[in-house]
Amino acid sequence: MLALNTFHRKDTKDRMTITESAVAQRIRRKLRNTGHMLRKARGERQLVEAGRYYVIDTNLNTDHLLHVNIEAYARELGVLRAHESVAD
Repeated sequence: MLALNTFHRKDTKDRMTITESAVAQRIRRKLRNTGHMLRKARGERQLVEAGRYYVIDTNLNTDHLLHVNIEAYARELGVLRAHESVAD
């Protein structure tokens, strides 16, 4: 009887934490053939202007999305499941 109860637990603390770099890689794979690319800021000025993560349009070489919340964007693209969360 104990074994059956472990499969039916629905606690919020059962969420799997995924590293930020793993989520970023999932997003990059999803965007690979769309003409967009996820980028990470590499300097203080870029961090202020574009945010920690941003998406560029590779065809036009322009910014597509700035100040991207990586967890929300991953959920929007469907690469982060409901039971997963991004590690802080």
